[in-house]
Amino acid sequence: MKKILLGAGLGMALSLLVVVIALVAASSPPPLDPQGLHTTGVLHVNLNVSDFKRSKAFYEKLGFKHLMDINKTADGDVAAAVGAETYVVRGALMTHKDGSVIDLLEWQTPRDTRPPYDNLFRPGLARLALRTTDLDADVERLKEDGVAFISERSGVVPDGLGGTTRFICFKDPDGTIIELVEMGPVMSVIQSASQQQ
Repeated sequence: MKKILLGAGLGMALSLLVVVIALVAASSPPPLDPQGLHTTGVLHVNLNVSDFKRSKAFYEKLGFKHLMDINKTADGDVAAAVGAETYVVRGALMTHKDGSVIDLLEWQTPRDTRPPYDNLFRPGLARLALRTTDLDADVERLKEDGVAFISERSGVVPDGLGGTTRFICFKDPDGTIIELVEMGPVMSVIQSASQQQ
């Protein structure tokens, strides 16, 4: 009986040690990148829109919630940092339940009315991909709302272990390409594990 209790106590002590090491590792600053940068992740993705109110409602349908307004006029160093002498924008930071943040901006001055990329093949940020747990239901709902899809059928990519990942692309009110991705179980586990590192 003493051996059983001693073994159980040792097992609990080892488990506690693993938890403490994991907590210390998680609270330590990330190691310096081999290239010398201290980046820790993506802060937000900026999406420029022609009608802020319309686009805000669209992205709310995709699960984003208002975080804070960005109603700004700027000049000096702030404007110069984005390549302008002065600017006026209307917008908001919007967050998804997974912590992703988009910066939705309607540039009022200066204003550029050219449409966004019309395909996914040009250099630069081409699309925003969102994870979903029910691709078919989301596609049906978006089609009911009149959303334009790039193709009628979703793409299917095998993961090599018997599972598949499905995806489909559509356009927001300005024509910016958005992708919905329903990952198979293997890819979901791989992505979750990579986010823990």
